[in-house]
Amino acid sequence: MPQPLINISRKQAYIFAAFLVLYEFLTYVANDMIMPGMIDVVKTFNGSEDAVASSLTAYILGGASLQLILGPLSDRYGRRPIMIFGAAFFLITTLVIAASNSMEQFLVARFFQGMGLCFTGVIGYAVIQEIFAEMDAIRLIALMANVSILAPLIGPLLGALFIHYYSWRWIFIIIAVFSFLALYGICRYMPEPVGQTKTDGDVIPIVPLSFGTIFTNYKNLVLNRTFLLGSIAFGVVIVPCIAWIALSPLILIASAKLSVIEYAVWQIPIFGAAIAGNLFLQGITRHFTSSQVLKIGSAICCISLLIVVTLPLMFGNHFLWLMPGLIIYFFGLGVTGGPLNRIVLFSTSVSKGTASALLALITACIEAGGVELANLLYDATYNNRVFAVYCATTGVLYIFILIAAFYKANGQTNYKAKPEPHQ
Repeated sequence: MPQPLINISRKQAYIFAAFLVLYEFLTYVANDMIMPGMIDVVKTFNGSEDAVASSLTAYILGGASLQLILGPLSDRYGRRPIMIFGAAFFLITTLVIAASNSMEQFLVARFFQGMGLCFTGVIGYAVIQEIFAEMDAIRLIALMANVSILAPLIGPLLGALFIHYYSWRWIFIIIAVFSFLALYGICRYMPEPVGQTKTDGDVIPIVPLSFGTIFTNYKNLVLNRTFLLGSIAFGVVIVPCIAWIALSPLILIASAKLSVIEYAVWQIPIFGAAIAGNLFLQGITRHFTSSQVLKIGSAICCISLLIVVTLPLMFGNHFLWLMPGLIIYFFGLGVTGGPLNRIVLFSTSVSKGTASALLALITACIEAGGVELANLLYDATYNNRVFAVYCATTGVLYIFILIAAFYKANGQTNYKAKPEPHQ
């Protein structure tokens, strides 16, 4: 077990990581458990089927709404108090959803609940990146991702069972109970890295909260080609994943006429592949650099998305022809996410709270736009081949952006990790 780079015990660091991943799991499962029940939610409020995908869009947009504020706030006042506030706010909004009385109230509450997503990437994972060395952080985050991926893996199945026997409102009540446990663990075990000196001599600075400083930091990030295009690439490569989560109830339940239980079972190989990808990532990080791992994962993602479009075009519109390519894609995504996130964050000397905030904002906006575009295309045709072409197009776009972000004309990488700033 690697030693933290700040003055805390390994026990505290890993217990905090456990409660952080519990919180992250709950922010994901809050969406994944309700997706098979969204048809019931729509019926409860006499809403439109468009609300199925709009619910996810509202959740993602909520996750993008606080990013630019949280980064500078955590750089000035510390990661710990901001994270505690976020966990408490997520708990409250989850209870509000359970008590909603109309489709409009439900969607608005989902937006505010989605704000809970902001705190994981901007605050929680920034702390992990700050207190551990590069490859140690990548391996730990890959392990944590395996737990969080259980949300889309078991969430639809649990949600389907709840919907079958109970009201959909109980999903949010149960999530609220576990959210209280996560809040307790974060309050007790989360360290405060801001202001500390690492064992390698670098200082995690307290950054003044002034408009000039904030503007300069964000300007530097936007002008940093590697950071900006790398962040866009990070968002684009996730779009097929988010689009599948949003549209799979329509593809499998509305179009293919599967039951909610069958819908949930079909998610197991998809998200099981993502877990396998994260396990594969942990193994190869001991033999390859983060840049090399990124190349491997990106190649798998792009080849798999070509398979996603090839099989339906060759053999038919049935959803079964989507599955082989999607399974390989989710495996590749499990390999790609960790090193890409690390490389983007450390391609700049701007403080990691601010950098994480802009990275998360860019990613969330691309995901929300990607879901809405996928929803519009699928709603117009209800054709799985259209969905497949859409996924393949994002894969091609991802590769072009990735090359522009990290590689020079001679094929050499542009990436060079920079030290933490001393502001």
